[in-house]
Amino acid sequence: MRRNNSFRVAVTYIGAIIGAGFASGQEILHFFVTYGNRGLMGVLLSGLLFSFLGVIIIYISSKLNCNSYKELFYTIGGNKIGFLADITLTLFLLGSLIVMLAGSKEICNELFNYKVNIGLIVTLLIVIWTNYYGLEGIMSLNFILIPILVIITIIITGNLITAFHLDQIENYFNLDWIISSLIYTGYNFVLSMTVLIPLTEGIKKSDLFSGIFLGGIMLGFLAFLIAYTLNQFYPQVSNSQIPLLEIIFNYQPKLYYVYSITLWLAMLTTATCNLYALTKRLTLSISLSEKKIILMIVLFILPFIKLPFSSLVEFIYPQIGKLSLGLFLLLFINYFMKFIIRS
Repeated sequence: MRRNNSFRVAVTYIGAIIGAGFASGQEILHFFVTYGNRGLMGVLLSGLLFSFLGVIIIYISSKLNCNSYKELFYTIGGNKIGFLADITLTLFLLGSLIVMLAGSKEICNELFNYKVNIGLIVTLLIVIWTNYYGLEGIMSLNFILIPILVIITIIITGNLITAFHLDQIENYFNLDWIISSLIYTGYNFVLSMTVLIPLTEGIKKSDLFSGIFLGGIMLGFLAFLIAYTLNQFYPQVSNSQIPLLEIIFNYQPKLYYVYSITLWLAMLTTATCNLYALTKRLTLSISLSEKKIILMIVLFILPFIKLPFSSLVEFIYPQIGKLSLGLFLLLFINYFMKFIIRS
């Protein structure tokens, strides 16, 4: 085992979550910034939840000897609930992969404006090539790219934040910011668990627990920096599709292309994780090699990548995401009733 396994797990966890909505600030604006300083508390709560939920799902998967989300769902929920949760999450993964690739296409179009979409081609080649090396390839890619992404995000938000000041928080007992934080954490975690569960096969529990906890804290820290930055420019960016990039364009134009590439890296890491999880799932049902399944998935999604990025985000995440979250909660309740109370 490698000595840096904990860090590799942490960056892989971050890579599975930090896609277009997170890095662009769009999700953070919607789920947190609209609630003011209470939203900033929600960001911190979300980071802690990412840490604890990740540790819990690894503990449950290890205890039940499940190495894929399909096995976990069927073990906990039985055939009916397990089947429904399995199909829904697989569709969510497929939709998320399409969103990441469509977003990569639009960013590269805006940056380079080539007739042939070289950015999409490069993205697909990296995603496919990384997945050919399986989980090791995913972890190695994140090990390289996520630290770069984190450093750039810290530098850019540091340049945008003029002063650190929190107003007195009122209405402590208003629970809207807590509910928003739970929804955001839930549907992002549902996607990330598809990559976390296979890690139980080859990595020690201690490395998994420490890596996942570190990853959750780092996600919370990055989200807080982005949320605090957006909070300074709210409500000017309230209707922006890519709020953080719009702020950078207006106030730090020299960093615009740097963060555009950073946003592309975020989509790249999440797309890679999505394809890996889909491939692992389909190998359980289709008698083909992983390489053939990867190519089959890519050929299937190509027509959908042409759809507008914003339309895909608006449809896939609110609809399939909330359904996946609901099913995950049902499974958790079922696990509690089946394995905790009865034992």
